[in-house]
Amino acid sequence: MKTDRHTRFVRERARRSKRYRAAYRRTLQQIDLALLVREMRESADFTQSELARRASTTQSVIARLEDAEYTGHSLPMLKRIASACGVHLKLRAERKPGLDRELVLA
Repeated sequence: MKTDRHTRFVRERARRSKRYRAAYRRTLQQIDLALLVREMRESADFTQSELARRASTTQSVIARLEDAEYTGHSLPMLKRIASACGVHLKLRAERKPGLDRELVLA
């Protein structure tokens, strides 16, 4: 697989910096949460406005939650959105060894 300059830069920086690796992981999590909100909304065939109405919030809040740079996601709001979309959320905690717990958030 061919790698570009950016990919090589990220890999080298991550190799050398624990702080960079942590920031990179946080950024990926933000992107994943934004995509999750959008995918739940789209799978329910809702507009942002319709989801906002069903989740008792505003369209601008939904737009913010779907923004990959937003950092204020909360579990209660994610649960409201999931419920409005007819989706069941699961929270999973893992630690090696001895902890592997999954909880359905209804």
